[in-house]
Amino acid sequence: MNIQTNLNKIISLSLVSLTATSLSFATVTPAKVAFAQSEGQHNYSVSPNAINAGMNGTWNLEWTVNGWLHRGRLRIDGNFGTIIVNATPPNGQTVHAKQEISIFPDPNGYIIEGSIPTYPGSNQINPNYQRDTFYVKSDGNGGWRMKNCSNYHGCIPVKMTKLPW
Repeated sequence: MNIQTNLNKIISLSLVSLTATSLSFATVTPAKVAFAQSEGQHNYSVSPNAINAGMNGTWNLEWTVNGWLHRGRLRIDGNFGTIIVNATPPNGQTVHAKQEISIFPDPNGYIIEGSIPTYPGSNQINPNYQRDTFYVKSDGNGGWRMKNCSNYHGCIPVKMTKLPW
């Protein structure tokens, strides 16, 4: 088992533990992430070193969880970026959150992991929004399919629209 596989398992276990307990702890997100790669055969459908060029840019995202409409603006540059989300519940009181994102390769796609949410324009933690975790994979036709997997009820499909540069 290589270091990257162990790191992916640790990250997955951490996300499950955090989701199961509904607790958030302040963490420092590293500016860069590097993996020691062992020699050997890997069957990645995407590049394990950096995000595919097709994901770079700005994306509008939309998904619904338990009646809450989420609209996000995702900006990706390489393996890092930001997302600002406006989440509107049925009562109409919108919650705004900004997250720094890190992108990790997965054998069939990518995991996009958000940092602890803050209020846009400040460093103050937003306790009313939980961090997002997305799973993205190629649709085989030059496009992408995304799911938000940060909710307790499984992964939710996300509509993705790429904006022109």
